[in-house]
Amino acid sequence: MKLTVALLASFAGAGAFQLPSLSVNSNRHQSATARPAATSTTLYQFGTLGFDTNNLYSREEEETIRTQNEVIQYLTPLQAPTAIRSDLGTSVLISGFDPTDPSSTEILAFLNNEESPHFAFTKIVAHVEDVKLAKKRLIGRNARYTGLLDKLDFSDGADSPVPTKEQLADVSSWVAHVGGGDISKLSAIAEAAEAADSVKNVSILVSGAQGVGGDALKEAEELLKGKATTFGYTLLVVPEWNDEPEATCAFGLVNVTDVVDAPFAENASFSREESLRIVTECLAIDQAAGKSVVANAAKEPNSLENMLIVGMREIGFSRLGEIEHMVTRGTKGYNDAVAEQKQNSGWEKAPEQTDEQKAATAKTKEEQILLKRQKREEAEKQTELKAMATQWAKREYLRKNLKRRIPIKEDEFIEIIWDRAMFEADLKYRTMQGQAVSESEERQQFRDAQEAKKKDAYKQEQERWKKMEYQELEPPEEKTISWN
Repeated sequence: MKLTVALLASFAGAGAFQLPSLSVNSNRHQSATARPAATSTTLYQFGTLGFDTNNLYSREEEETIRTQNEVIQYLTPLQAPTAIRSDLGTSVLISGFDPTDPSSTEILAFLNNEESPHFAFTKIVAHVEDVKLAKKRLIGRNARYTGLLDKLDFSDGADSPVPTKEQLADVSSWVAHVGGGDISKLSAIAEAAEAADSVKNVSILVSGAQGVGGDALKEAEELLKGKATTFGYTLLVVPEWNDEPEATCAFGLVNVTDVVDAPFAENASFSREESLRIVTECLAIDQAAGKSVVANAAKEPNSLENMLIVGMREIGFSRLGEIEHMVTRGTKGYNDAVAEQKQNSGWEKAPEQTDEQKAATAKTKEEQILLKRQKREEAEKQTELKAMATQWAKREYLRKNLKRRIPIKEDEFIEIIWDRAMFEADLKYRTMQGQAVSESEERQQFRDAQEAKKKDAYKQEQERWKKMEYQELEPPEEKTISWN
């Protein structure tokens, strides 16, 4: 059966690639003058591909491709390192985030991201209404292993969602969230930042603002301009949040001054992660200071916003550079450049790269590919290590539970011995990979490190107890009256 199919395929292939002088028409003995011109179709008329390549795309598709190429030509000379604000400082405060909402953990992850070296924060303060609930929600295994636990602190906002002057002391940067499109709270935020001498940068995110009109947004911008004299601000306004991951959909940013009527369409929504990424990066971008912008999702492939985002990602813009370009130039910058081109001779074409530049670019791409591969392999290794550590911890829980019942649940037990579980998984992993393992020495080093951590934790707990007030140890009892 396989031989028959192979023979048929070979015959079909032979027929498909006839010599150009032979006609596709099966009547080979018919004279050239007797054959009608419409049926005399030879392969050389369609080129080497064997089919007509002149009408592969429709007019609209050809126009989209042409515009995309022009966008890339426009973007290429604009790629440059992003200028970072020099006064970001080492401490940042976040406010207006609900600990029970994913946005609270996502904003902390963006500010404590090792891939964002421009954020050199050593202290991150969360201003929340319920400190006890926030600690329960925000402090976990992930906070411990990302280093967030060493930086995170809490500020009590039970009396006011906006931090006081005292609570903003020693805070250099501030990311504020206002939900429900309530732009009336911007005045209190600006006044609090102005009163705190240490605050130099404020990035404000207003979500759920689909009911806010263009005139109200312009008034909000004028308010911030009038009150922000000692700090730089950035205002980002978005509609209702959705759960789409960041960087999965293009976006457009429009200055508040360019908004004519309603900034958002009916039932519009915007990625929560994307809005948090934009508002945190704007905290660092120097040219974003003093900007008030409205963000909209650009889902249409032929939209100019989508072409700009796609073009920047093809060229190799970083996420920081991508957001800076959309904040400072965006579609308005491109349209202005097109208008200038029509008046003048247009922008010059990017110079052709020399062989040395091409080799350097290729080397950079190879290094980037190698770095991405290493990161992917490291992520796969960490996933495997966590799975092995979880299995080891579960077996350990079962073993100890068989000897004597443990008065805690399995998840709590795993979290307690997670350091030991990761150590055991790492030993097993390296042994499986054939790497050299000095088990006795490494176990002794691990025990010494754990003892040092215990001593340090005990010392910190002692200091915390010394600073405690009497009411924290014995809170006043609530008196209730029960009616029988």
